Amino acid sequence: MAHQMVHQMGHQMVHQTDMKPNPEPLPFFVYGTLLPGQPNAYLWQEAVAGQQTAVLPNGRLYDLGAFPMLVQEGEESVRGVLLQIEAEQYQQVLDRLDALEGYDPTRPDASAYRRVKCLVTGADGRLYTAWVYLGHTAAQPDMKPIPGGDWAAYAAATFPDIEQWWQSIASVHGLLNPPPTGA
Repeated sequence: MAHQMVHQMGHQMVHQTDMKPNPEPLPFFVYGTLLPGQPNAYLWQEAVAGQQTAVLPNGRLYDLGAFPMLVQEGEESVRGVLLQIEAEQYQQVLDRLDALEGYDPTRPDASAYRRVKCLVTGADGRLYTAWVYLGHTAAQPDMKPIPGGDWAAYAAATFPDIEQWWQSIASVHGLLNPPPTGA
C-alpha cells in the first residue's frame, strides 16, 4: 500500500504515504517540537525559504511527554507552521526530520510516525499539500489529547524544562509503539 488516498465528504484531505526514498519536495507542516522557537527547529531553520502559520483540519494532538503526536481523527484543527525549504538543502532537511520522527520510508509500517501528504490551510487562505508526520493512537497507552490543537501554547504552560529534556534525545524512534499490524 505505497499510495493510499483518503477522501472525506465535506472535507478536503489528502492522505498519501510515500515510501520512495526521494519524495516530492513539498513544504512541511510542523506542529510540535519542530515549530519555530521549539527544541528541534534547528533541524530546518538554516534551510527555510519561507514560512507561514497554517492549520490542518480533522486532526488531534496527543501529549506524549515532551513532544506531541498528531493523529488524523475527529473534527478539531491543529495549529502549526508551513515551511518551505531551500531546494539545495531539501534532502538534508528531509533526512533529518525523518530521523527525528523515526520514519523509515522503506519500512513505513514499522515507524511510529508516517510522513504523509495532507492538505493544510495557510494563513494566506490558500490550500497547500504538505508533508506531515502523523502518528496513531496505539503509540502509547493512555495518550491525553492536547486541548485546542496548539502545541506551542500547551508546551509553554506544561513543560518548562523541554529544552533540557531534548538535549539527550536524537530521535523518538524506540520511544513509541509501532502501529498495529494492518493500520
